[in-house]
Amino acid sequence: MDRVVSEGARVFIAGDDDQSIYSFRSAAPAGLAEFVIKYPNCGQHTLNGCFRCTPTILAAGHAIITSHPQPNRIPKALASLYLGAAPPLAGTVHLWRFSSGKAEARAVAESCRDLIAAGINPREILVLLGNKGVLLPGLVAAFDNAGVEYEPPRAEGFLDSRAGRWVLAAIRIVCDPDDYVAHRVLLGLRSGVGVVTCTAVTDAVIASNLNYKPVFYQTPPAGVFSARGLKALNAAGSICSQLRGWQSSHTVDQHLADISSALSLALAPADAQGWRAFAKALPAGMTLGELRDLLWADTDEQQGPLLQAVLTRLGLPVPATGVLPPRVRVMTMHGAKGLSGKIVFVPGLEEEILPGAWRRPYPGLVLEAARLLYVSITRARAACIISYTRTRVVHGAFSVLTPSRFTADLGGAFLARTSGLEPAEVGRIISDVSHL
Repeated sequence: MDRVVSEGARVFIAGDDDQSIYSFRSAAPAGLAEFVIKYPNCGQHTLNGCFRCTPTILAAGHAIITSHPQPNRIPKALASLYLGAAPPLAGTVHLWRFSSGKAEARAVAESCRDLIAAGINPREILVLLGNKGVLLPGLVAAFDNAGVEYEPPRAEGFLDSRAGRWVLAAIRIVCDPDDYVAHRVLLGLRSGVGVVTCTAVTDAVIASNLNYKPVFYQTPPAGVFSARGLKALNAAGSICSQLRGWQSSHTVDQHLADISSALSLALAPADAQGWRAFAKALPAGMTLGELRDLLWADTDEQQGPLLQAVLTRLGLPVPATGVLPPRVRVMTMHGAKGLSGKIVFVPGLEEEILPGAWRRPYPGLVLEAARLLYVSITRARAACIISYTRTRVVHGAFSVLTPSRFTADLGGAFLARTSGLEPAEVGRIISDVSHL
């Protein structure tokens, strides 16, 4: 970033330091919070309207994040736009405590069952987990007993795999031959090519005053690249040359075999098999441009409308329940970033889970756990149900647990429960959902 700015480029930075939850990927809120300090002449524009959460839910999230602010946090004055709705919507936050993990899981599952029976689309219900290994087994049993269909936390699929990233890079080049980033991805994903080689290629391009894209298509001047770098460039360039005759309007079926062959050479035969399995589920007649948009989508909320548009263009029937299966979505707190649901459950708010033993010794990670809870709460639009339990069976052992330190910051008492949502509580949520 410093290099880009120093060269005179106009830079636009967007983000929310309160939602920085990926320290394990080297992300930190300081990048945003200190940007205006580092570059005092930049303009700063803070958005104050919340389009997602109703006021009660936003207040709960605000209470968490302001009680545990990171240094130099950017101050905000967020207000829910539902305050001005007709009729105004307050939303609902339930704070529950249970005597056992089994009772908590049963209450969550039965609440989902009753909400679905009252007309809620199952996909509008999110269950967010602070510790998948501890919480998921009990929830799975409870969902099965309640007859609730659910989507478990997504394991790495094709879209998240190396082959998926390779296909996306290739299709991006087809759709935009000047996509320099896609060329870099195609170079770096090839087996045997690492960061060191890719960086050496970039440094050599800059040092020789060359343009990055042409080195994939033309013979470079002698002595510019190392033997390893030249070999990697030639291999990537061979793929780029094959892509030259492709068009974004071509169908996936037209190039199914071509992509399989290139994947086998660039990565491994197993990657080509993964691609074929993924492509088999795509609508017949989908174009490469539509495939790029699908692979580019961050969430299933973005993928759903894309697939529906493809089916409509092809004159194929769109399922009444939508193109994505009507199931309650169970996922990790990290996995919910960027998503929303009309109703969100956050079970397991215990000190042993959030912040958790591995975060507790490190103040910075405790603050990140607060941000993780903030993100989880603010996925909800109409209702958020947060709970903890006093005892839980963890990996086969009975454990007595402590309420998370964050329970004291939510602005209310956690009420003892033995069951899930009562009919009147379901009714209020249904009413709020109908007015969103």
